[in-house]
Amino acid sequence: MTDPQLHTRLSRLFRDCERAHLAAFSAADGEDPEWPLWYADYLQKPLQQALDTEFHKSQLIYSLMNADFEHAARAADTDRADFFAAEFIEHFAPSDTATADKLALYTMASCPFCWRVTRAIDRLGLEVEIRDVYAQPAWRNELFEARGRASVPVLWIQSPDGSVRWMPESGDIIHYLEHTYGQGKGSE
Repeated sequence: MTDPQLHTRLSRLFRDCERAHLAAFSAADGEDPEWPLWYADYLQKPLQQALDTEFHKSQLIYSLMNADFEHAARAADTDRADFFAAEFIEHFAPSDTATADKLALYTMASCPFCWRVTRAIDRLGLEVEIRDVYAQPAWRNELFEARGRASVPVLWIQSPDGSVRWMPESGDIIHYLEHTYGQGKGSE
C-alpha cells in the first residue's frame, strides 16, 4: 500500500510540468518532439523526493516515454497527468507494508530480463512466488487481464489490505526490490 495522497501530489506535479512546458514552447503551440528531455529536467528532483528514490536522467526519460506510450495505448481518453502519476506509483513508489507484502514474479523460462530479476531475488534472499506464464495458462490469462498484455517480467505486489500493484520492467523491478528489501545494496 502506498501513501493515498501520493497520487494527488504526483498528478499535480505532472500537471504543473505540462503547463510549464506549454508556456516554454507556446510559440510552437506546445509542440516539442524532445519533450521527455525537458520533462526530465523539470521533474527529476521533485520525483526523487516524492517517490523516495533516485532517478538517473536516462531512466527518467525512458519512464516518461513509456508512460506516454502506455497512455496512448491503454487510456488515451483519460487525464494524462493522472495516468502518469499512476504509472510512476506502479513502477517506483515504496510500499508502506513491504515486510508483509506478498510477491509473485510473472516470468517465462526463455526471458533474459526475467533471469536478471530472479538473480536479484536470489541475491536478496527474498521469498517470491515464480509464475511461469507459459507453463501455466491461468497465470498468462491473469497477467493479460490485469495489464492488457502478457509481456514479462512483471512483479505482482499484494499488500495486507488486499490492494495489488503490477510492476513491469526488469530494471524497475530490480531497483524496487533492492531499494525496498536490500537498502539499495548491490546492483545488476
